Amino acid sequence: MLDEDLAEYALKISKAEYAEIRIGRHIGNELLFVNGLLKEAGFYENYGFSIRVISKGIGFYFSNVVNKEKIREGIEKAEKMAKLQKEVKLSDEKSYIDKYEVKGDFPDIDEKLAYIKSLDELLKDKQRTFSYEDKISEKLYMNSDGSRIYSKIPRIYLYYLLTVSDGKVEQTHREFGNAGGWNFIKKWEVEKHIQHDLQFLKNLIEKGEKAPIEGDVILSPYITGLIAHESCGHPFEADRILGREAAQAGKSYASLELMGKKIANKCISIADDPTIPNSYGFYKYDDEGIKARKRILIKEGIVNEFLHNRQTAYEMNCKSNASARATYGKEPIVRMANTFFMPGDYSFEELVEDVKQGVYMKTFMEWNIDDKRINQKYVGQEAYIIKNGEIAGIAYHPAIEISTFDLFKKVDAAGKNLEFYPATCGKGDPMQGIEVTTGGVDLRLREVKIK
Repeated sequence: MLDEDLAEYALKISKAEYAEIRIGRHIGNELLFVNGLLKEAGFYENYGFSIRVISKGIGFYFSNVVNKEKIREGIEKAEKMAKLQKEVKLSDEKSYIDKYEVKGDFPDIDEKLAYIKSLDELLKDKQRTFSYEDKISEKLYMNSDGSRIYSKIPRIYLYYLLTVSDGKVEQTHREFGNAGGWNFIKKWEVEKHIQHDLQFLKNLIEKGEKAPIEGDVILSPYITGLIAHESCGHPFEADRILGREAAQAGKSYASLELMGKKIANKCISIADDPTIPNSYGFYKYDDEGIKARKRILIKEGIVNEFLHNRQTAYEMNCKSNASARATYGKEPIVRMANTFFMPGDYSFEELVEDVKQGVYMKTFMEWNIDDKRINQKYVGQEAYIIKNGEIAGIAYHPAIEISTFDLFKKVDAAGKNLEFYPATCGKGDPMQGIEVTTGGVDLRLREVKIK
């Protein structure tokens, strides 16, 4: 357990109108295999505290040394800094006292190495990379409003990159990740995915065909999750809407005036939900001590809510919806957790059978989007041609270029089955990379130009 007495000491000596402290310990293991060779085997332990105060403005301090002397120094420096900043207010929120833990542990290094080697053996004559990480994060959060929250969350992650060369060169990659322990290794069925991807890349080289230049497009959760994250999640971050992120990570098409407006067809609803059990972006309370809940960003085509911390909630005259997250040693900022398109009424077969001509894009090899999150492009990796309601061949890297608003309006049907994929979301300056999940359901777009 982390030292509650030190956290109490920080709050006791602070003279600011508001103060909070996070004491965190992160213990992890990283492995990197490249073409059968172990390139990296790293162990790390981070232990430190961060203090944030409001005394007119915001002051922040972080240290890897955790003792009373450093905490006093941190409080004094943060309070001095705060007085030099522009005035900031926080929304009034309920305080919580709680302890929670996600169950899960990890084996010794030998078992981890043996597992990665067994995966590598499946691809021994190919160019391949495997990256593995596990970590256990403990955090104690306290603030001067009365919140006292302790959490312990293990996370496990695996990535592979596969290259096939046979006249042409094709690559694909996959990520696996959960909040939890080693037991997820079997649930991922990585071997099955490797065998599928290897065979598909060979088929793509041998049998890939030019896609039709126009038609309907079905996008899988692998791609729609990215769209939910980039075209809805990021532009709906309230700090970005207010302009704070403009010089750091881009702007937003969203504005206060967009609230309650229809921007998509009725079949589109997008949620961000930190509370999904064992999801990669799981948390029960955010880094301002606010209890997490499911946020419905777009509800049946209508803008329903933005992502808020306490500062943006005050500025927009609402309550925080627990979207403040901080990585080790950084200040909490508005972040996503698990962002996805919500289920509709269609099976995959029903989505396909009504397409006369088009493509089904299952994975992507390339994507990009502008800094206002409007204009975007997706290039398919695993993709298939659809003719007269049936899968009729492999499409060779079909691409769509479309605006967020056109995409939302061209979707006429959403699938039933939810799928989730782990990711690391980058934001802020200095950069904070944090665990999230993307995903959702299959979506069908009508009358799209295909390149």
